[in-house]
Formats: sequence, structure tokens, C-alpha cells
Amino acid sequence: MVRVLLGLLKGGMVGAVVGFAASRVGLGAGASAWLVYGVVGFLVGLVCGKPPWRQETFWTSIVKGVIGLAVCMGLFWVAGKVIGGMQAPAMFLAPLGLAEGRTLVSVPILLGPLIGIVYGVFVEVDDGGKSAPTGKGQPTKQN
Repeated sequence: MVRVLLGLLKGGMVGAVVGFAASRVGLGAGASAWLVYGVVGFLVGLVCGKPPWRQETFWTSIVKGVIGLAVCMGLFWVAGKVIGGMQAPAMFLAPLGLAEGRTLVSVPILLGPLIGIVYGVFVEVDDGGKSAPTGKGQPTKQN
């Protein structure tokens, strides 16, 4: 349960920061959206799970990031197919200074945290926990 909460927090924060930056710069629609969600996936892969300094090699974190890049781009594609026509709520757009009538998929500050949370929870649950002892090397009890 703790790993799920950590994935929610870490993935959501990374997605929100990248989504906010992309919204301010004007990225998030068209081809640049793929780049935005690829960056979300890469950074979530680096941050979630075991930290890079606790991994056996630094390449483990890089591989998690590259896989996250592909997974989050795929999640963006799925979101476009499933909720592509859904309008973003106006109560969220007005404080961000965005025009009404935009779809949820075209607002990275709203979709970025959702995609970051999905991949962050997966990585935290998969990579973050300690492995159970295998029992090898332990003396057996003989009668």
C-alpha cells in the first residue's frame, strides 16, 4: 500500500511539473504532445522505484526511463482514442489561463499527472519493494 501511495505522489508530481512547463511553453498539442508525455515517462522511470544510487548499475534507471518513454507515449495514444473528445472542465482551465472548449488530451497539465501516476504506481510496485529471501544458503534442520 505504501508503494502505491509513493507511485501516486512521485508520478503525479513529475507529471504535474512537466505538464505545467509544457502548458506554459505552449507544447501539448500535435506532435509536441508525444514529446511531452515521453519526457513524463522517462522522468517517472528515473524517479520511481529504487533510486538510481541504490541500483546495481546506473543503466537500470536509464532502461526504466526508456521503457517509461515508450509506455507513456502509448498511454497518451490510448487516452486520445478513449477520451479524445472529452472536454476539459472549465473550472480547471480558467485558473490556468487556458481557453475554454479544449479537450482533456490537449491540456498537458491535466493529462500529464494522470499518465505519470499510472506508470509511477507500476514502477513503484514492481521495483520499489524488497525481495523476499530465497532461502538459499541457509542451513537445513536435520533430525
